[in-house]
Amino acid sequence: MNIESKKDIQKTGLLVQVARLYYEHNLSQNDIAKKVNLSRPYISKLLNEAKREGIVKIEIKDPIMTESLIERRMREYFGLKKVIVVPKVEDISPLQQVGEAAARYLNQIIQSGDVIGFSWGETVYECAKALQKREDLKDIIAIQMCGGVSNVKRNVYVSEITKSFSVMLNSAGYMLPFPAIVDNKQVKSVIDKEHTMKEVLKYADKVNIAIVTMGKFNSQCALARVGYLKPEEIERLIEKGAVGDICTHIINRNGEICDADLDARTVAVSYERIKQIDTRIGVAVGESKAESILGALRGGVVNVFITNEVTVEAMKEIEPEMFQ
Repeated sequence: MNIESKKDIQKTGLLVQVARLYYEHNLSQNDIAKKVNLSRPYISKLLNEAKREGIVKIEIKDPIMTESLIERRMREYFGLKKVIVVPKVEDISPLQQVGEAAARYLNQIIQSGDVIGFSWGETVYECAKALQKREDLKDIIAIQMCGGVSNVKRNVYVSEITKSFSVMLNSAGYMLPFPAIVDNKQVKSVIDKEHTMKEVLKYADKVNIAIVTMGKFNSQCALARVGYLKPEEIERLIEKGAVGDICTHIINRNGEICDADLDARTVAVSYERIKQIDTRIGVAVGESKAESILGALRGGVVNVFITNEVTVEAMKEIEPEMFQ
């Protein structure tokens, strides 16, 4: 046994010990810290790590799908199927929290034979990472619904998301290996006839669950940073009211396509087709995305919305009528 293995065994033993003291013996984090001679913040970190490693699995059964007052008001105001607002928790990133909440919701509703479509980005990736392994599911298909981006400093996790869905949901996975936006309609027409694109679009017609994020639109968004949109195009789109994107479709504050000509060059499942999908789960985090989120909700692009309290507060600043 090498030294590294001994370290791993010791760490696992500590994780199990701390988890048992907290969950089985109901000791407080302060009491555990004194018992094992570690700091209280480190105990909190160990408990979160125990959950991530699968040593601790928490299952909350909610047969009546309980919702908070905030969730109910938002659901009714926008006419949604479901709203999930996760509280702020120390030591866990908001992206991870919302991703885990989306994964739990998906686990509740998914059935054999479902066809799942997804966009790319950090929030969707966090959902994919948190998926529960489902050996019971059969004939699941997972497809990427929009072209990707390259040459950005921040990973958008296109291949990782597809792989995670395939592995965890026992599904066939299909990527869309094309740029999100091409130079002209002629190039888009050629791509539409390409075998891979035709296959993805064939399955897109059968998608019944979509998981997408709402990106903000400005000169620093991913589409701009990789050069798919020129500075003058960005300025023109902002003047036309662009606030964000859904599956790389640029939208205005009412959730409408901001520029038809640009959308004709966008490599993605059509915006109208996305809006027809039975369950459209929107996941987004961040005060800067409030305008984009509101646009998607006003336009009915998603009918399930998962976010956190901080993001909701930013949305409330823009649209206080949600809670009146």
